[in-house]
Amino acid sequence: MRCRVLECTLVVLLVAGMSGCGTTSEQGASVRQVPLSAVPEPARLVIETLIMEGEIKKIEKEEVDGQVIYDVEASVGGKDVEYDVASDGTVLTAEESVSYASLPAAVQVAAQRYYGSATELKASREVEQGKTFYEVEGQKKGKAVALKLTDAGHIVEEERQ
Repeated sequence: MRCRVLECTLVVLLVAGMSGCGTTSEQGASVRQVPLSAVPEPARLVIETLIMEGEIKKIEKEEVDGQVIYDVEASVGGKDVEYDVASDGTVLTAEESVSYASLPAAVQVAAQRYYGSATELKASREVEQGKTFYEVEGQKKGKAVALKLTDAGHIVEEERQ
């Protein structure tokens, strides 16, 4: 019996070791959490400037299409923020939490139509490649869903969590 338990333990450890320590994103990219000190200097300087008086919650390193990207989640000035920063320091996306009431009317109408009401919806504004999008998170049929919308209220992405 003792030998069987040891065998099972070794198999579990072997499988865990073969699968690696990171996770895989939806796009198939390898993702792992890293400390700020492990970020290359150009990206680290940009991150330190962006988060200046805030607090970093986590930094994840991922490789997408051969490019290393650092996904930074932080709290700055009482708002949740998220940045995708390339290793050369280029800010690819910037996202900050906003009040639902501050969303453009067309975004509010589309979100209410999709979710059935505006109750308990969380919102953020994202700038990606110079374009502004709005993300609205809520519950639909008991499941968490995040919508990405244009300022005209068109849904461009639906992410079920």
